[in-house]
Amino acid sequence: MLTENKFSKYLLYAIGEIVLVVFGILIALSINNWQQDNYNRNLEIRYITDLTNNLKKDSTSLHNLYKEALRASDAKDSIMEYLNQHDYKLDSLSVYFKYQWNPYKIFSPSTSIIDEMKSNGHLKIIRNEAIRKQIVDIYYTYELFTQDENLYRESTREIFMIAKANLKNISDYSNEEVKALLQEPKLANTIRKNFANGRVKSVTNAFKECNELLRTLDRYNQQITKAQQWL
Repeated sequence: MLTENKFSKYLLYAIGEIVLVVFGILIALSINNWQQDNYNRNLEIRYITDLTNNLKKDSTSLHNLYKEALRASDAKDSIMEYLNQHDYKLDSLSVYFKYQWNPYKIFSPSTSIIDEMKSNGHLKIIRNEAIRKQIVDIYYTYELFTQDENLYRESTREIFMIAKANLKNISDYSNEEVKALLQEPKLANTIRKNFANGRVKSVTNAFKECNELLRTLDRYNQQITKAQQWL
């Protein structure tokens, strides 16, 4: 009986030791999970804040591009009106023509944060799936916009090469010289298909999508920052 009593005490002691070890492991895991979750939440706030700053720069660039694209589009419309009505008087023809080939700003989106998120496999740090998709979508929109810009760049380059080959001075020419140059079918056709009008739509779509995401991120940032302060 004494032996059995000692064994029972030893067994209870061993079970108690095991329970304590398991309990300690569970506490350690819980603390580790809490620390990891806290790290992820702070990282999410940082990503949202930095993405917002990047998108604000994009929004400013797109707004400036829109004004530039609108000028080129309006100038194209005026030239087309002249081409369709040869008796149509256009005193600013030389100015409008310059908008069809003049170098323009190239959109270069800020991608440092999205690139960092992708390279680190951190896209899912953004817990809201709809917002995560919206973030991915804006950079896909930028890719499509860049493709449209490349087409526009090709057409403006073609117009420039024709103008350079036919005008005495590419930097200083008169309305009469442009009128004579517009008799060239190749130039007229290139202006007709130079994507100037479509570019306004492309810039507008990218600008709207960018600003919609900015508003969404602002609301989400306020929400997750407030939640994190309570932890």
